[in-house]
Amino acid sequence: MKQLTSFFCASFVFISVTTALASARTWYIKPDGSGDAPTIQAGVDSAEVGDVVLVAAGHYTWTNQGTGSDYGLILLWRDRSGFELRSESGPEATILDSEGQGRVINLMAYNDVTIDGFKITGGVAPELGNFTGGGLGGHLSSPVIRNCIFSGNSALYGGGVWFGGVSGVRFENCRFVSNTARNGGGVFLINSSATMTFVGCVFENNVASSKGGGIFCYNVSISLEGCGILGNTAGVEGGGVQCENIFPSTIRNCTITENGSPVGGGIRLFRYSTIIVQNSIVSHSSQGAALGIETESSLDLGCSDLYGNAGGDDLPPEVIDSGGNFFLDPQFCGVQGTHFCHLQADSPCAPGNHPDGDSCGLIGAYPVSCGSVPVKDKSWGEIKALYRY
Repeated sequence: MKQLTSFFCASFVFISVTTALASARTWYIKPDGSGDAPTIQAGVDSAEVGDVVLVAAGHYTWTNQGTGSDYGLILLWRDRSGFELRSESGPEATILDSEGQGRVINLMAYNDVTIDGFKITGGVAPELGNFTGGGLGGHLSSPVIRNCIFSGNSALYGGGVWFGGVSGVRFENCRFVSNTARNGGGVFLINSSATMTFVGCVFENNVASSKGGGIFCYNVSISLEGCGILGNTAGVEGGGVQCENIFPSTIRNCTITENGSPVGGGIRLFRYSTIIVQNSIVSHSSQGAALGIETESSLDLGCSDLYGNAGGDDLPPEVIDSGGNFFLDPQFCGVQGTHFCHLQADSPCAPGNHPDGDSCGLIGAYPVSCGSVPVKDKSWGEIKALYRY
């Protein structure tokens, strides 16, 4: 009898899920309001589990949407879960713009939506919620966010994005560009036992007046894989990444270059933080050393290249050297300032080129995409001729 009851229960669950998926629909949203719902918010409010809110190419603003509030332009709250908000034509063609009037997207309370393919810009964090998350603010949420660009947003905490409170968010192939904040110019992460994951993302030219130009994290676990952290700055510490009181975390196959801050131009660890950095490049910091590690913290470094950082490349005492590390020019294809960080064919970071013969594989986020750049021998006379008026 017990087996029969279990069979009927399993059958009921299967039929319920199948029925829900079979009844899923697509809500098509157009800029002129002539789609299946007049606004993106109306589409979100109409969506059920398994639905897709598909947004046509266009510029969706605080003004033409008319749905902005103290919480944001688009709200995804407790009863809005299990569906996908997706652009039809990608982020360059599908823009969500708060026009400096408030936050762009607000995620709240246990929703697990997927957001795919938008440019999120013009966001300013509201006073309600302590000025957090100019582009996107998430609390108690576990969404998947992919193929999005967060650009030109501002906040006190998390210019591009703020997430906190048991938020197991996953970002895939997203860009965080030219956002500003006091802490966490690009992204601010806080107070979560779930891992915050970033795969194939880029943090570029973000600015924090205090801590964490690219990323600021506190009391969380993070995973960065295949990411570029490029040209970010912080006024006090943590030009690229600033972590405080974090659970064991990982940075793997990342390129961290041309960031700057007085303390920890590349990576700064503070207050009992533990992190593994593997197969990564930390180079060319404009200010500060590659690594800034407080005494109570530790960083396990392996198969990584530290080079050309303004404050030095030395390993602090708190670093555990797991082997395979070196201090050579990574030989990017692009000149400094372009952030084109693919590798030359003869780069020591390319697979098979390790200076000590170690089998580390690719070091950094980007593969080989150009040949060797030859250096032509010149006479002293030829060199002086280059500087004649």
